Amino acid sequence: MTDVLTKTQRSFNMSMIRAENTSPEIKFLNLLHSGGIEDFYTHPKEIIGKPDFYFPHQKLAVFIDGCFWHGCKKCFRKPQTNKKFWVEKITKNIKRDREVKKMLSRCGIKTIRFWEHEIKDLEAEYFTKLISNKKGVKNKKTKIRLNALDLFAGAGGLSEGFYTAGFDIVGYIEMNKDACETIKTRIIYHSLKKRGKIDDYKKYLTGGVTKEKIIDKYNLYKKFSTVINTEINSHNYKKLIKSVKKSLNGKSLDIIIGGPPCQAYSYIGRARDKNKMEGDQRNYLYKHYIEFLKALRPKLFIFENVPGLLTAGNGRHIKNIQQLARKIGYVVEYKLINAADFGVPQSRKRIIIIGWDKKLGLKKYPDFQKVERLYSVKEFLANLPKIKSGAGIQNKRYKVKSAVLEKLGIVDKELNLLTDHISRHNSQRDLEIYKLAALLKKNGKYLKYNKLPKRLKTHKNQKGFLDRYKVVDNTSQNSHTIVAHIAKDGNHYIHPDINQNRSLTVREAARLQTFPDSFKFEGSRTSQFKQIGNAVPPFMALHIARKIKKILL
Repeated sequence: MTDVLTKTQRSFNMSMIRAENTSPEIKFLNLLHSGGIEDFYTHPKEIIGKPDFYFPHQKLAVFIDGCFWHGCKKCFRKPQTNKKFWVEKITKNIKRDREVKKMLSRCGIKTIRFWEHEIKDLEAEYFTKLISNKKGVKNKKTKIRLNALDLFAGAGGLSEGFYTAGFDIVGYIEMNKDACETIKTRIIYHSLKKRGKIDDYKKYLTGGVTKEKIIDKYNLYKKFSTVINTEINSHNYKKLIKSVKKSLNGKSLDIIIGGPPCQAYSYIGRARDKNKMEGDQRNYLYKHYIEFLKALRPKLFIFENVPGLLTAGNGRHIKNIQQLARKIGYVVEYKLINAADFGVPQSRKRIIIIGWDKKLGLKKYPDFQKVERLYSVKEFLANLPKIKSGAGIQNKRYKVKSAVLEKLGIVDKELNLLTDHISRHNSQRDLEIYKLAALLKKNGKYLKYNKLPKRLKTHKNQKGFLDRYKVVDNTSQNSHTIVAHIAKDGNHYIHPDINQNRSLTVREAARLQTFPDSFKFEGSRTSQFKQIGNAVPPFMALHIARKIKKILL
């Protein structure tokens, strides 16, 4: 190779050579994604030599060396001019590579160096084996992670349990924008927790760094693309299915989870609507769910909804769901399940429909064992800072001293940050009623609306809905159900501590739904309450997911 450039031209050209995000690096990145490898970050400044890719759990640094710049024996050809300059330059690079390897080894970090020409010929399947075998890297037994698609995902309570149980979520489809942002924030948490970078998550929660900067820094673009903010309807379901297939990248889908919005099926929704929700199109969203089953053929599916589904349309809808799923080859059964049986400190009954491919060999509906527990509602509320109506904590370093909550995973000792513990402002009239309700509750009695002093009443109805003011029972194992109505007022969720005299905060409601303190809900407080009330409790989801995983494996 003849060097025909002047010194000035060569200097300029060398300054333009990209040190990061080169073509081989981009190819390598694609190989990682297609091989299902995501626990890494690129060009970390804090790691010696600033490797192109770093895998924290394996303590493995990967460098991709340009064949010319690092003197590849197979590809390198000495320039015909300025031989001394180039030999010294390449020799210096090779020497530096060796020194970096030694320094990394002293820090307990293994090194793999790939030549540029090796990347061009690598295949994803070959690479996944190579990453665990090459140059002394121990071949640890990899935990098998199944994949799941979450339809009507909400804030991700169901997928949170499945992720914790060892499922990779290949897609979240949800129409609510704030809920989608909540899921993205949870993706950030899990990704940074894996990388040992929880401090950057703290910075995000406290406003020290934007979500966009974290996405860019840790290359979370692909993970974020799995969150699809749209309504599922007859016009777009085919396009959405195509998008999911792209995410699967040729892999089969193990399970579809989720359940359409419950308002059309709920007893309360039907009671408030003069037409009993008969004309509500949400009644028929299950038909789109069936289309996903047809196209993606998961081994199993879970369809979650409110007990009202059993009687909605005089039982027509649940029969249709079963018939349509059976028609395409699934065995379908359902049971009424209480989240309290899975360790959730709340009475929350739900219909769980489970369908499985006949080829799976499952003989009957899975037997979910009840969780024996000693803790009560009090454990989830007592260790939070005491606050008054309209006051509270948005973001604060706070060490929760609770062995029970630590064991249950509600508290992240590494994070030690309390968020969204702010009480809504309650009117003076409501606060007076709250106090009366709490006093009665303390004596084992319940406040009835028709027994209130006349000056505190604002409703003419003295016969129906008499328990419109309700105190959370912290002496029992289970509170009453947290529902989305908590977003409108806190009258049905009065804090049991008479001295605090207020309704529950977002954090307290989230705890009763078994969301960990590290789980950040995005949007306004009203939106946060709504997301929590509509969610599947993660404890319940985890218990179901663990059982399902054993079946699928």
